[in-house]
Amino acid sequence: MSELSVRDFYDELAHDYHLMFRDWDASMAYQAEVLGGLLRQSLGAGPHTVLDCSCGIGTQAIGLALAGHQVVGSDLSPVAAARAAAEAAARGSRLPAAAADMRQLPFKETSFDVVLCADNSLPHLLSRQDLRTALLGMRRVLRDDGLLMITIRAYGEARQTRPTSTPPQVSETLDGQAITFQLWHWHEDGERYDL
Repeated sequence: MSELSVRDFYDELAHDYHLMFRDWDASMAYQAEVLGGLLRQSLGAGPHTVLDCSCGIGTQAIGLALAGHQVVGSDLSPVAAARAAAEAAARGSRLPAAAADMRQLPFKETSFDVVLCADNSLPHLLSRQDLRTALLGMRRVLRDDGLLMITIRAYGEARQTRPTSTPPQVSETLDGQAITFQLWHWHEDGERYDL
């Protein structure tokens, strides 16, 4: 996908992204508990300054903000970043969020205790140069003794079996239920797929 099409895809998905979770608020709380534990173990009690540089609609960022951390979110999708800020406010928290490419983070050097890049965001970058640029940018905004946290799907089995979809996920909505799943179209090289 080109940069514009990735941004467009996530701009369109931002309104419904929460439907990928059976209970989005429970997922936020669970992820905040797990990530918060890693922060305490690595950096101490906190609160910590956290940049979620691929915040999407805020699944990790909102949970960490509700847990008392000072979180800033950024995402390639301006629609997703705006939704993250609005969802945090609706839950009584503050999440400043900006539209920003993780390869060009608009933050000062050593601004954060933690830089988080979660939910398989880094693999959207398909070249070594893009990966290098993004990682150097994350390092630039991270304090010297800070913590970089990246979560990536384990692709070993998927590359071997090449599934064509994810299992259906049933979520409760205001209007009833929604069923979501992803369709994966694998490239001939067996290394990449499109949604």
